[in-house]
Amino acid sequence: MNNTSGEVGPSIEARILEVLDSLTGSERRLADVILEEVANLSSFTASELAERAGVSNATAARFFQRLGYDSFADMRRKVRQVQDWGSPLYELTGIGERRLASGDFGLHVALDLQNLTRTAELLSPGDLEVAVKALVQARTVWVVGFRNSYALATYARALLNNLRPSVNLLPIAGMTMSEELASLGPQDAMLVLGFRRRPLLLREIMQAGKDRGVQMVLVADLTAARTASLATVTLRCHNRGHSFFDSYAAPISVINYLCAAVGLGLGDSAVARLEQIETLHEKFDPLVVPSMRRRGRK
Repeated sequence: MNNTSGEVGPSIEARILEVLDSLTGSERRLADVILEEVANLSSFTASELAERAGVSNATAARFFQRLGYDSFADMRRKVRQVQDWGSPLYELTGIGERRLASGDFGLHVALDLQNLTRTAELLSPGDLEVAVKALVQARTVWVVGFRNSYALATYARALLNNLRPSVNLLPIAGMTMSEELASLGPQDAMLVLGFRRRPLLLREIMQAGKDRGVQMVLVADLTAARTASLATVTLRCHNRGHSFFDSYAAPISVINYLCAAVGLGLGDSAVARLEQIETLHEKFDPLVVPSMRRRGRK
């Protein structure tokens, strides 16, 4: 994977995800720490990362070699190069990371573009196909999300509800989970939005779904580990934010893609449902819909 030609090769996130399923417990802890601090890796020593993960320096050294680096120093150098070469942070602003705290809107947008680009590099066509197939074939789709992920789940449910029946959102305000989870079955699919911070309840819901044979599509950030082990397929998104908050530009894009692909997969039934919804819009919004339609004909 390494070479001496000056090429940096895949990002460290891509290297970790390639071997994630085969990592030992100690290696997984170190991988979690690295993914959590990927934006600031150059400021850590190997010993500091090992200490945070609760592993030995020797384990850390072997882990970086397993990822294809000659050493920790080689990893840190290549991570810096990956961040610099072709990064929108440099391409659009010309000044890079030192402006992160300035509140510059251009840098904010540049980082969103970087998140979108890196997410596209991570997602495989095969995983996307598995996710879409699960959402198309399911009897009922359960959309789950907590905290910030609840907003994403609400958006995903709204899109899917335009295309197919039986799309339920969890949690439902004022209700307990038990009544809803009792309805889960092997013909169902669960679309889980699992961005940090993830409450323990999310894993418990996913475990309940897995125990009942539910196909689970997890859309999450790079730090998702235990939740990812419960999913049928995991679609990881870069979501590093410019300042105080994480960015959800990439997750929103992935949700849009999944729902559009589900619509194409459902074909005529999705078109028929959209037509029924438009008919109801005419009934409930008589002043709005005709004018919209007239504009659409022009």
